[in-house]
Amino acid sequence: MPFFRKIEDEKGWGGIWKITETVESLCRMLPNGETYRAHAYRRFMAERRRLEYVSVRALVYLLLGEEKQICYSPTGHPYFSDGCLQLSISHTLGYASVLFSKDYEVGVDIEAVSERILRLKERLIGPEERAESVYDILLHWSSKEAAFKILDQEGIDFRRNLTVSGLACAASRDHAEADGDFRLAYHLSGGETGVFPIHYETTSDFVLTYTFRKLA
Repeated sequence: MPFFRKIEDEKGWGGIWKITETVESLCRMLPNGETYRAHAYRRFMAERRRLEYVSVRALVYLLLGEEKQICYSPTGHPYFSDGCLQLSISHTLGYASVLFSKDYEVGVDIEAVSERILRLKERLIGPEERAESVYDILLHWSSKEAAFKILDQEGIDFRRNLTVSGLACAASRDHAEADGDFRLAYHLSGGETGVFPIHYETTSDFVLTYTFRKLA
């Protein structure tokens, strides 16, 4: 089954798609699949990027039961052309995810589990944070990406402007399935501050984080 898991929260909902299909088979799941296929091949050279593009559209169609046009702001923020819901999108090796809400801004991020993240620790983890394991570092990174999607501002430094607290994840290679909650504080150069509640899920393949902020 391509549909991997549903995301359910009192503030919004979404899902995760495990990408096992070809671009052509994904397009056959969509009402105007040939249009998406043509756009994917015209816009992206890499097959992985084509798969991510089409799988997101297939996931949106599956979850909402209707085709929706996805547009992008000048900063790359995705939104539905009809403004029906708030939208966030993420994809990683072999998976795509989306998150919706009627009343909240949304941020979702999914990251493949890989020890390569250890090399990026110094660029991601601030002096007030503690993260040693692959899962801890990935969750710090993923939650900052999710928050960044809502903040939607240039110049945010993940080490200095975004700080994780309250994270206690027991996930490991031997026991990969876990879920829980923690917090992420932001303190931006313009003086804006606040706290995002972060929910996370982990598997042997990926970590997923998402968060919400009440619409103004």
